[in-house]
Amino acid sequence: MNLSYKNQSISFEPTTALSGNELIKGYIAADEKEILCMACDNEIQSLNNMVSPDTKNCIFYDISHPLGAECLAVSTTALMLMSAEELFPETRISVEHSFGKGFYCEPLDTNIIPPGYLELIKSKMHEFVQSDFQFKERKLLPSDIKELGYNRFRVLENSPKQNLRIYELQNFPHWFISALVPSASYINKFKLTPYKRGFVLNFPTQDSPNEIPSFKPSPNLFSIIRESEERGEMLEIKTVNDLNKRGGTPKEAEAIQLYEALHEKKIAEIADVIAHRKKLRFVFIAGPSASGKTTFMKRLSLQLRINGLKPKHLSLDNYFVERHQTPLDQKGELDFEHFEAIDHELLNDHLTKLMNGQGVHLPKFQFTEGKKLYDEKETTLREDEILILEGIHGLNPNLAKPIPEQTKFRIYISALTQLNYNLYNRVSTSDTRLLRRMYRDLQFRGHSPEQTLKRWPSVRRGENKWIFPFQENADIYFNSALEYEWPVFSGILLKELRAIHNNSPIKVEAERLSCLMELFIPFSTKYIPPTSLVQEFLGGSSFVY
Repeated sequence: MNLSYKNQSISFEPTTALSGNELIKGYIAADEKEILCMACDNEIQSLNNMVSPDTKNCIFYDISHPLGAECLAVSTTALMLMSAEELFPETRISVEHSFGKGFYCEPLDTNIIPPGYLELIKSKMHEFVQSDFQFKERKLLPSDIKELGYNRFRVLENSPKQNLRIYELQNFPHWFISALVPSASYINKFKLTPYKRGFVLNFPTQDSPNEIPSFKPSPNLFSIIRESEERGEMLEIKTVNDLNKRGGTPKEAEAIQLYEALHEKKIAEIADVIAHRKKLRFVFIAGPSASGKTTFMKRLSLQLRINGLKPKHLSLDNYFVERHQTPLDQKGELDFEHFEAIDHELLNDHLTKLMNGQGVHLPKFQFTEGKKLYDEKETTLREDEILILEGIHGLNPNLAKPIPEQTKFRIYISALTQLNYNLYNRVSTSDTRLLRRMYRDLQFRGHSPEQTLKRWPSVRRGENKWIFPFQENADIYFNSALEYEWPVFSGILLKELRAIHNNSPIKVEAERLSCLMELFIPFSTKYIPPTSLVQEFLGGSSFVY
């Protein structure tokens, strides 16, 4: 058996089954309770689990790894839920969505819960931590789920796995998308902050391992998330099970059509807002990777034309500095996502001239050569024309700073998935974008899912540094998520993920995604219209890219 933790690697021949904690104590140099979970032969597990002598590899994770950070986040959620359920057994707490660096939660029935309920829940959580409550698993067969009759487990009816892990938390059975830490004493930091109709649950994160990140309200982002949740309620699609009931039936096509209609309506509304602002000359579109910026820009352009405007398009990537001027990251590698990777002097000069009616020779960045070439023909911006600029720095207030604010309009776009597995397990928005990017890379860029998974942590670091901090600067938001896309991707990506070799360093992550995708009944792609935003990633778009 090979044991791995950070830079440590130990091999030995076990003669009997040992728990994860016993393996750590016997063979791994780590502080007590530093390690949070493990993956044995690529399956993420609790450290309380017994590891068979036949196991070939065990990898251990702490909060510095995304899987360890997720384990702590989900475990803190479990601690909050069991505390609330013991105090208020007649109602439930819903974990609605991620918000900032934590989770936004709401009581289902506020009439049952007293005004000071957060202090009561916090006190009960500390009691469980002090008593070192053990998070114990039990295994169920899929047939056991139906016999139990628990609505919270209904999504597991589609799982092909024969051993489904359920946690008994104070006589309340729960299923979680991640393994939990061995006991409550591993959870020594958490915070509950009142917000809107509920509260935000915060905990240490990968970027802030030793303290709880400060809570910063984001009212604009919260508003668009609530709007998306309301659309789920209106369409009666809030959980994975709601989608699964439509899979393979006439309501599958209807679900796709409804979400597409909502997208079109929202894009038309954004175009109306832009058209009514007479001094606007520039529209900046920004969002994280695989948010659908390009297709959104093309669909917005159509709506703007209906409003009498003639849009022109420009990618900020064409304003990269020359390759030798590109900033370097901490590893000494070229950092194309850095704000200073943009030739700001040239951009400001061109936008100023366009705004004043002058012509400019627009650049086209040659990525293979690392330099800009310029159009021979001059581009101008007439009174009935508007320039749409797309790029990750579009919301940064220092971008195009000399340009008057009344001439600029900023749009933030992201796939803010509001679908949940059940009341307290959420479908990750970043996972949605990862699936999109994975299939697009496979179809158009010659990158395998394995290569995309290896690159993803670096992409996420760039987003956290250059995009998410500026979300609140947007004039308007567009949620590009289409809740039906997980069933679509489950039908076309699951086989690719399963095929990744067991020895791959990202096999554990591939298995994590595969296990989640298996919970969806696949949807067909034949009902998706060619103008759909998701076709940008599937390859069936009628737009030219």
